[in-house]
Amino acid sequence: MSPMTVTTATKPIRVMIVDDSALMRKLLAEMLSRSPGIEIVDTAMDGQFALDHLQRIRPDVILMDIEMPRLDGLATLEHIVAEYGLPVVMCSTLTSNGAQATLEALKRGAVDFIEKPSLAALTSGTAATDMAARVRGAAGARVIKSGPVQPKPAAPNGLRRTTGSLTPPHARTPLEQITRWAGQTVPEIAAIGISTGGPPALEIVLAALPADFPLGLAIVQHMPPGFTKMLAEQLNRTSRIEVREAAHGDLLHPGLALIAPGGAHLRVTRAQGQYRVAVDTQGPLVSGHRPSADVLFDSVAQASGGHAVAVLMTGMGSDGADGLGRLAAAGALTIAQAPDTCVVAGMPKSAIERGAARAILPLVEISAALNACGRPTEQP
Repeated sequence: MSPMTVTTATKPIRVMIVDDSALMRKLLAEMLSRSPGIEIVDTAMDGQFALDHLQRIRPDVILMDIEMPRLDGLATLEHIVAEYGLPVVMCSTLTSNGAQATLEALKRGAVDFIEKPSLAALTSGTAATDMAARVRGAAGARVIKSGPVQPKPAAPNGLRRTTGSLTPPHARTPLEQITRWAGQTVPEIAAIGISTGGPPALEIVLAALPADFPLGLAIVQHMPPGFTKMLAEQLNRTSRIEVREAAHGDLLHPGLALIAPGGAHLRVTRAQGQYRVAVDTQGPLVSGHRPSADVLFDSVAQASGGHAVAVLMTGMGSDGADGLGRLAAAGALTIAQAPDTCVVAGMPKSAIERGAARAILPLVEISAALNACGRPTEQP
């Protein structure tokens, strides 16, 4: 029997559903049960019931609502992550309060979230593919623990304890080597592609950049409309550089990070020596996404002529891997987050396997590398 045959003969992913609506629990369970390789092992009507059930049932993934009586999703999440280290996918509403709570859940250790599907989407099955994919991705996720249950958030520029490595550690590229490559590339612009596990990882990277960071930074974070604006505002509060959601035609200048709006591709253009961004809400999905890291990276390669640095970070799938390869071919300095420091390693691991990443760095060293790339002549 080949190794591939062995790895595909896996046990079903065991899922617990936590929601205060009996109808929602029933429909979610029926829909996910029809997805190959997924088994619903338990349901709970609120967070306290979920914690009581976890004393005897250990699922592989927990799918949990945010707004619930007695013990809500955020409080329950803290206990699950700290006491059990299980991956949790939050169900979020597309409201301002729902988006804010979702971002808080991601900071507290949720590995992913999905928009709560409508009853029509549940009964017709149109929500099944995406939801099943999120559950499968979460089953292999690296859970970041916040430590004992307490209200204060984790420090933005420090890694928290983890349940273990998703993949074996890769060789870290020394910062001195990156500095030498930056001296040859002379980056004029920076770009980041990121997905599952992205918001807390971006907070760690951006919070450590100095106020005089010498490059403009374009970011694609896979998120639906309505979430990216709040994410940008949250990151702006914790960063010394300016962070905001991109608008069509924005000038990309040093000390500014622009995040692609949810549901829109972000492209970088260059005219008269200035970099600007174009926002495209109508283009087709690329690599399964809009915004797509591949689209961003391709535009940076063309606009900069290879005078750029790009980082592909934590995320499910392979979006950005091909674009990072095209950037490398153009002469850009390309970096992949070390897979063993990712919540989900799919995106950077794909780039590494394709030879698209010149450098591999753990999460906590990415900001130093970006800063070094913007000041190649100032480094020893």
